[in-house]
Amino acid sequence: MFEQKHIFVNAHINNISFPKTIKQLEEFIYEHGCYNVEDVLNEAADGYTIWTVPRSSVVGDVVLYFHAKTAIQWIRKLETATKTLNPELHDKALLLEWLQRARALYALYGGKIFAIGRVSSRPEREDDVEPIHWSGRVYADIKDLHLLETPVDISEFNSFILVSRQSAITPLPSNEFEKLKEIVHTKNPHIPEWFLESKIGNNMLSKVNQNNFLEITDLYRKRFPLEVNFRSYYVDYFLQTLSGKNVFRECQCHTQKTPLARVDNVFEFNGKTLLLEVKLNIALESDLISQLNQYICADSICLSTDQCKKITDFEKEFMFVIDVYAMYRYDVKHRKLVKLFDLDKIKSRDDIIRNMHNAMV
Repeated sequence: MFEQKHIFVNAHINNISFPKTIKQLEEFIYEHGCYNVEDVLNEAADGYTIWTVPRSSVVGDVVLYFHAKTAIQWIRKLETATKTLNPELHDKALLLEWLQRARALYALYGGKIFAIGRVSSRPEREDDVEPIHWSGRVYADIKDLHLLETPVDISEFNSFILVSRQSAITPLPSNEFEKLKEIVHTKNPHIPEWFLESKIGNNMLSKVNQNNFLEITDLYRKRFPLEVNFRSYYVDYFLQTLSGKNVFRECQCHTQKTPLARVDNVFEFNGKTLLLEVKLNIALESDLISQLNQYICADSICLSTDQCKKITDFEKEFMFVIDVYAMYRYDVKHRKLVKLFDLDKIKSRDDIIRNMHNAMV
């Protein structure tokens, strides 16, 4: 057995900026009631919030909250803009009061990491939520939200970490995270143990093969950053267990009504030719059902890009979808996707075959 010496996590800095227009500032005042920085400050008392996260986040990932250093520039610009506003259309006194409040927050937290937390739920896409000041649509629960007694100024770490100005998210590689963690701990001796014990580990994926892929990827499966990683290190071996060499990738689905579409895999199992689509997290897909229908409702499928061997006798009543969490079955008649089994429970090749046999019923 491979010994797991620590829990593998990812970590990122979440850069909380500031409204750039009078309209955005008024949205905070009249619709939200506080600034985003204050959201974190207020919710730290409960140790919980809901926040935007990277699509690849999983439970346990570390979030470090940072108030943008550039926020002061926008505070000043809005102070100047407020003075020229029509008092009949805008409450100038209220706007200036809020901008003074922003200056006070900036004096304490501007350009500093001021809180930490960790992801506690699977990320989900929330199209119905109207975000205040950010464009992110992927949210997750954040637990163990902890305010730093001594916020860490960017001058302490900008020599080895470049905080992104184009995105709210700055991913942290292992070495950078370890250096930053040491700085945070030095200035905050009473930091939570879970933060100190968190590590971004170097993986063993180069050693993956047909015999050990379940064992090794058990540590990494939910942390694959791209679908291609998930396919290469897990799905390909999963399908080989079921079908041997009778597995085809990136197969063109031909139909007269829609443009060409490519299904990730076609494979043979239990006397049937079946389709499989690979995702990292189906909860983040906005229109997965329509995509699946393009594949399974195709007139024919080409199994090879070199010499197109077209087939028409593939299973047309259902197909499978796999993500890093589970295997699912899509039923065409009812347009419904149902979870079949959790991948966490797949510990052997026998488990794969048995569960897929059950999925065919």
